[in-house]
Amino acid sequence: MFRNMLCLALGLIVGMQLTELWDYMTLTGEEYESTVVAVDTDASRTRPSPADWLFHEARVLCLVLTMPAHHKTKAAKVLSTWGSRCNKLIFMSSEDDDALGAVNLNVSESRDNLYSKVRAGFAYAYEHFVEDYDWFLKADDDTYVIMENLRMFLYPFDPEAAVFFGYRFRTSYPHGYMSGGAGYVLSRDALRRLNLFALNNTKFCPLNTYSEDRQIGYCLLNVGVTAGDSRDEHGRERFLPLHPRHLMPSIQNGTWLTTYSYFTPNMSDCCAETAISFHYTKMHDYDRYEFFLYHLRALGLPEKPTVLPTKLTSEQMEQKLEFWNQQVTDQTVPLS
Repeated sequence: MFRNMLCLALGLIVGMQLTELWDYMTLTGEEYESTVVAVDTDASRTRPSPADWLFHEARVLCLVLTMPAHHKTKAAKVLSTWGSRCNKLIFMSSEDDDALGAVNLNVSESRDNLYSKVRAGFAYAYEHFVEDYDWFLKADDDTYVIMENLRMFLYPFDPEAAVFFGYRFRTSYPHGYMSGGAGYVLSRDALRRLNLFALNNTKFCPLNTYSEDRQIGYCLLNVGVTAGDSRDEHGRERFLPLHPRHLMPSIQNGTWLTTYSYFTPNMSDCCAETAISFHYTKMHDYDRYEFFLYHLRALGLPEKPTVLPTKLTSEQMEQKLEFWNQQVTDQTVPLS
């Protein structure tokens, strides 16, 4: 009898102790869990994202070619989507529009005047903003630009180096030029040289009615600006002069793109994972791009960590410029 009573008492004591231990461990775990969440949340509030950090490290002024008839349509879509991520956005137009940020460049609207209009736009950017920004992007109002990828690409390069980037076409003069529809970007020194030595010299930068991208490329070449290579490590393009539907799943052979590209396109794997721009954007495309790029998340797919490229030293930058200056087209069929 005594032994049974003793076992019962010991069982009660052990049970009570185990209950207290369980409560303690549960409470401690909950407190620890909440502490971890709080610390993680606070850290995420104070630590800027790579995109936010690059916004101040690679400052881009965007010059978008438009016209008054597009102010409330295409230009408005640019303003409400990718243009809002520029450090400064200016629409090159023939009519002022303060709400949009459009500037009247006093050039009449005509396809033959696009070159004159872009010249005036670069002159305006130089006069008012050359020292305020690092890079100067020219795009059309049917171009869509992923600004975060543009900044990540530009970050390693010195804006005081004379260079410009884009989708490279071949032409009658060496080194080719960058597609206007895909957008091209000038360094601060490239913009400076264009204005100080080219736009005021008809020998270096003649006035004519040729395509604006070809002529700006010619002007830049004549004042020592290097045509940089913006392809990724696999030779895939970042600036794309077509709509994605014409690039994927593969590029059609025998088109003007394959004929005029400076580097032979990768037909079945054309586009870099860090693509920067697409052309021929329709009105409904702007919001589609925004949704797929900035809102859609696939459950279970891990996000790749963002590793920023290393800044080039002055010596490395010089080596890059020398390498790019020695590049030649790999196309073997001559232009007609």
